[in-house]
Amino acid sequence: MAFKIYYNGTDLSNIVDGFTGITRNIGAGWTNNLQTKSKLGSDFLRNSINSKSITINFVVNVKKDRFTSVRKALGEILNVNEPCVLIFDDDPNSVWYAVPDGIPTLDESSFYQAFGTLTFLVPSGYAESVDTKILNNDNSGGENGTIINNADNSVSVLINNNGTLPIYPTIKVTPT
Repeated sequence: MAFKIYYNGTDLSNIVDGFTGITRNIGAGWTNNLQTKSKLGSDFLRNSINSKSITINFVVNVKKDRFTSVRKALGEILNVNEPCVLIFDDDPNSVWYAVPDGIPTLDESSFYQAFGTLTFLVPSGYAESVDTKILNNDNSGGENGTIINNADNSVSVLINNNGTLPIYPTIKVTPT
């Protein structure tokens, strides 16, 4: 089975003949803001996550008019005005909101294969999980967290965040 990459709802593996390399790196990089001390060193003020670049290398095998159809299909898919969903087959629960960046290439110098590169920019610098977890009384105390019924009839909820960034849970309350 071929590796699949989806961008803006389109399976790119249906357009190209294979992926020869993907560079996602281990994070997006950081910008550290410092203030120079009067004598020695610097004071740390704050830092922030940079945008992230993802590069995908692919191959197209020679068939009649294949290079032209691939160029047109990819050009149409990449023509977006805002970040779109980018999903990799090996991590289907993570979604990158990405826009094309730089110049997409397709080197047609060989009579047998063409090699191309697509680069995407993820402005936020991170992927978002689409894996939904539900915490309720039936699974309280498990991997998702704990619900505690307090003596004053209030409820305390501890939610376990298994990700690497802060989460903003959706809370459904049904008053009685």
